[in-house]
Amino acid sequence: MKKTFYALALMAALPVFAQYSDESVLLTIGTKEVTTGEFTRIYTKNNPNAQFDSASIASYMPMFIDYKLKVIEAEALKMDTLPEFKEELNGYRVQLEKPYFTDTAVDEALYREVYSHMLSDVKASHILVMCSEDATPADSIKAYKKIQNIYKRAIKNVDFNKLAAEVSEDPSAKRNNGDLGYFTAFSMINEFENKAYNTPVGQISKPFRTRVGYHILKVEDVRPSRGQVKVSHILVRSNARMSEADAQAAEKKIFMISDSLAKGADWKTMVARYSEDRGTASQGGDLQWFGTMAMVPEFEDAAFALQTKGEISKPVRTPYGWHIIKLVGKRPIAPYADAKNEIKRRVSSDARSQLATKAVCEKLKKEYNFGEDKNAFNEIAALVDSTILQGSWSANKAEGYNKPLFWFADLKYTQHDFARVLARVRASRNKISVTRTIQNEYDKLVQTAIFRFERTQLEKKYPDFRYLLQEYHDGILLFSLTDKMVWTKALTDTAGLTEYYNANTQNYMWDNRLEVVSCSYKTDALANKTNKNKIDAKLLSALKKGVKKGDYANQVKIVLQKSGIEPDSIPLKVADKKYSKTDNIVVDNLEWKKGETQIVEDQNLTTIYYVVAPIASMPKTLDECRGTVASDYQTVLEAKWIAELRAKYPVKLNDDVFKSLLK
Repeated sequence: MKKTFYALALMAALPVFAQYSDESVLLTIGTKEVTTGEFTRIYTKNNPNAQFDSASIASYMPMFIDYKLKVIEAEALKMDTLPEFKEELNGYRVQLEKPYFTDTAVDEALYREVYSHMLSDVKASHILVMCSEDATPADSIKAYKKIQNIYKRAIKNVDFNKLAAEVSEDPSAKRNNGDLGYFTAFSMINEFENKAYNTPVGQISKPFRTRVGYHILKVEDVRPSRGQVKVSHILVRSNARMSEADAQAAEKKIFMISDSLAKGADWKTMVARYSEDRGTASQGGDLQWFGTMAMVPEFEDAAFALQTKGEISKPVRTPYGWHIIKLVGKRPIAPYADAKNEIKRRVSSDARSQLATKAVCEKLKKEYNFGEDKNAFNEIAALVDSTILQGSWSANKAEGYNKPLFWFADLKYTQHDFARVLARVRASRNKISVTRTIQNEYDKLVQTAIFRFERTQLEKKYPDFRYLLQEYHDGILLFSLTDKMVWTKALTDTAGLTEYYNANTQNYMWDNRLEVVSCSYKTDALANKTNKNKIDAKLLSALKKGVKKGDYANQVKIVLQKSGIEPDSIPLKVADKKYSKTDNIVVDNLEWKKGETQIVEDQNLTTIYYVVAPIASMPKTLDECRGTVASDYQTVLEAKWIAELRAKYPVKLNDDVFKSLLK
């Protein structure tokens, strides 16, 4: 192999006349062809500053060939047909497919639109004419005509809030005259939010529809976002259902608490003693950070009115009772880059999340010449009755209905295909009509069919997807087979590991070492310095005796007991260790000969050292170096395996294509 690459290096100096494409065959390994494109892609990926000279490529080539040999062997062993392999690869594929089924430009525009809404709060009033999503055409027309008539009245300078109280079908309109107060992003239905933020202050929007019906709205004001606030509070409950006496008692109690706080009473003590908010009383009254429309207006306005950290409000009345509020902190809306992940998270659970997916579906419809037969759809719809809402409609009712329902690319879906889908609809508690159910299932079928087909086209349409999926494919095989042939084998082949160790013990030697016994205890455990010095001398003597007796801990215990000290009263540690150079700074400074001693006091720890004996260099036992031996054995096993693979799958390099890579 070395001769091959030496020759290549020489040939690199020759002029290159032919031009080769990414599909040109650079290598043949066994019968497997490797293209220039595959090699250069992996070469540049593994070498960020890749050099395309003969020496650099020739240096990398053996590693690349070894990698391909292992993958080819795994495929020859049919490892890519195993269920566990397919499951793992499919898991990666699902993740890789996701970006291809959402329009990133639509997503980004959506996130920025939401962020622009977050920067301000809108105050609006509205009028609603109810009309469900699955209303009949006749009912929809009736509702639309009604909102149109209301709109004509509204733009004639009548009092919008009085008109809302009179005609709005929003149940709350009788109470609030249609006034929604201030709101911000994610506070309202998406369509309503967008209309509010795109209607000038003082203007009335034209009628528009959401899932609950038709609306008109009037924007009263727009203010910069107040950001978020974090507060603690004390609650004394009071509501309209209370007796007059109880309501007065609640009011008297909150003002008593307020007076005590004004005189310097401790906040947390007062919260724990008096707050009737059980969820926060034990937390010092702390609430989570919140912004516009997260709380009732009275509480929200009072919280944002506080300016200084630690400032405490006067008693505030809300529908829940009386509150005293303490400011913990304020923060503005975060910059877009910091807020984006949270926006993405909230959009993903919002109806807006489908916009980018729908955009991709519409694009694919055009690309694949999507067509549909509305009459064929209506014929099937006419066969479906209310049993579908109980999940018991049968596809047998559509027997013989086989007209094409929709088509794209070279695929057709018939009426009976759709009937089978409808037969699988499960009963739902959601209040939805038969008509809406049929339409929803049709829309889902169309999108599912188009996306299923698109998944089969990803490798053809997107080289990056194909290459990345191939890398996952090869990587899983490489890991699985190398684990079997090298890593796990080195750990489980006890006989082979032992044989390798015995043949190479000279590679696993201890340096010269020093056996040292030590005794450590907390210095302040002894009564006085004089007593301590005597005890240290006796402990050192005990360690010396321990060398002969072969029992250091017992000798130390005897010394302490003879000195009138109960061993358990002093946390004491005895250790016999073998040290190499640099293992322990104190040991390094000892003279390496038998009988050397040292007593070291470090803060509140006293340690007595006694040199048992120097130890000459010697082989480590297998247990002492098993990890290193296993690693070296793995290298040997892999080298042997690679040699076998090279013999099994001859490697042929296309010299002309190789030279075309050089720059």
